[in-house]
Amino acid sequence: MVLITGGLGFLGANLARLLCDAGERVVLTSNRNVEVPSLLAPYVDKSLRITPLDITSLENVSQAIRQFGVKAVVHAAVRSEKGNTTLYQATHVNVTGTINVLEAAHRAEIRRIIFISSEAVYQGMPDALPYKEEERLFLTADRFIPGTKKAAEILCHMYAGNCSLEVISVRLTRVYGPLYRGIRNLAGHMVEQAAKGLPISLDNQDPDEAHDILYAKDAARGIMRLLNKPALAHRIYNLGSGRLTTLKEFAAAIKTSLPEAGIHLGDGAGPLVSTKTPMDINNCVDISRIRDETGFTPEFDCYRGVEHYLLWARQGIYR
Repeated sequence: MVLITGGLGFLGANLARLLCDAGERVVLTSNRNVEVPSLLAPYVDKSLRITPLDITSLENVSQAIRQFGVKAVVHAAVRSEKGNTTLYQATHVNVTGTINVLEAAHRAEIRRIIFISSEAVYQGMPDALPYKEEERLFLTADRFIPGTKKAAEILCHMYAGNCSLEVISVRLTRVYGPLYRGIRNLAGHMVEQAAKGLPISLDNQDPDEAHDILYAKDAARGIMRLLNKPALAHRIYNLGSGRLTTLKEFAAAIKTSLPEAGIHLGDGAGPLVSTKTPMDINNCVDISRIRDETGFTPEFDCYRGVEHYLLWARQGIYR
């Protein structure tokens, strides 16, 4: 049984679907959202269980692991600046919650914990080369995710070293795909708008703003390979496309699949703006480590990813 914390988020749901299709038994946990997405409905009460869980309670996490006979954990629960979240609330979930997952897994002798980290830990690094896992990170951070993910990665390493746990940190780039919610990741926002027949109004957005973006099914495939490989040589793996995609390229992919999409990108009268802060990274991650050890390479470029995403968003077809 694989437990996925934050499992009803869009990353957890896509991963759960892939695991269930592969014959795994999965339990998803969520503290806030309990609505079952349609892409998971056929598996509920068969190979898939869903349970509420507050990961800020060690007792609750331990009880869930015992109740479902969990053998591996993917820790994806996270809180960002979205809504009215305070720094205290984000730290309580992202750091204290991670400690509780690690401690509960240690007590239950779980074989492997996958911690979902972020490319944001590279914040502050020079942009000359693709980021490699062995880089020494800067302690500084200007948002909740970079700061709490850096802190949580340190805790993962401490538990791995002191408690004989196999804890794997996966540094994900910007993921988009079915069930995406939010607007900071413009790739997902653009597809959602196009699918609803709404104009994509990014008049003053810099069309050359670029990110290492990864389709949700590829993210799920990479995580599953790290989860299932019998022996791993490292504790940290980048997971991304390994290349930069500009917003202009992504808009072209949308127009290819949906020619009638109304996209206004960078054609406004005012100065161009970016979603990036001055500390944010401006390069892709190096994915040679996960490729060499697991054979993972992305199957979805932005054109195929947009096509698949639109099929889901417009017709509810997930294949």
